[in-house]
Amino acid sequence: MAILTNPFINMINSYNGLPEKPAPAYLSDELKQLFRKREVALYISMRQVLDQVTQLLADDEKIINMLPMTDEANSGYATDGIMGMYAPDSEATKQYRDAQSSLRGNRLMIFTNRRIIFFIVIEFMDDPKQYFSYSYESIKSIKLKSKYFRSADLEHIGKTHTYGSYTLDFETTDRHIFTEFLTKENGELFKQNLLTIPGMQHIEVGNKASRVNRLDYIFSNFSFSFKVFLWVGFGITAWCFIAAVATWIMTLLH
Repeated sequence: MAILTNPFINMINSYNGLPEKPAPAYLSDELKQLFRKREVALYISMRQVLDQVTQLLADDEKIINMLPMTDEANSGYATDGIMGMYAPDSEATKQYRDAQSSLRGNRLMIFTNRRIIFFIVIEFMDDPKQYFSYSYESIKSIKLKSKYFRSADLEHIGKTHTYGSYTLDFETTDRHIFTEFLTKENGELFKQNLLTIPGMQHIEVGNKASRVNRLDYIFSNFSFSFKVFLWVGFGITAWCFIAAVATWIMTLLH
C-alpha cells in the first residue's frame, strides 16, 4: 500500500551523493516524526542489502549508482494489493516490514560497470538469490519515452505543478523483459548512465518497445495491450449502443 512517509527514495539518493531532502512540507508534525523514524530504521536494513549486493559483484565490478522505485512514485500494479502480498521469513525482514509498513513496494535498480541488478528489497533481504541480472551486452535497445502532465502541487495548495515521467521497456537477447514507469529523476539518471557508462553506450534508445518474438510484443507490451483494451472496450460500447438504438427504433415502429 502506498504511504506518504516512505524515506526510500531520499535515502538511495543520498547514497548517490545527492543532498538529502527533509520530510515533505505538507506532512503534519506527527507524520514528519514518523518519516524520520522510518528513515533511521531503513539505514539499518540498507546496510544488510548493500552488503549482500557487494557479495554478488565480480572482482573487477563496481557500483556506479542506484535507481530507487516505490509504489508511491512509480507504478504499483505488480507490487501493490494482492500482487504485493509477501510473508517475511527472517527476523530482519519482519522488522523491515513493521518499521516501513511496506512489503514489495520498494525496489532497487543498481547500475554497475557491467550490468543492471534489479530486485524487490524485502525479497532480496530474505534470499540474496532473489534478483535479476541484465548484462549490458544483452540489451540491444530500450524504450525510454518521456511524458509531462500538470497536476495539483502538494506543497503549494491551490497551485499546479508540471510533473514528468518516463516509460522504460527493454528485452534482453535471452528474452527477459523489463517494464516500469519512472519518475522524472529516474529517467534523467537512466539517460545519464546511457551516456557515461561505457558498457551502455551501444544501446539504441527510442520511443517504441521492441521484442525478439512477435507474441512477446503482443502479450508483454503494456502500451500496446492498453491500446488494444481501449479499442476493444470502445467496440463493445459502440455495439451495445447500436443494439439499444435498434431495439428502441423497432419498438417505436411496432
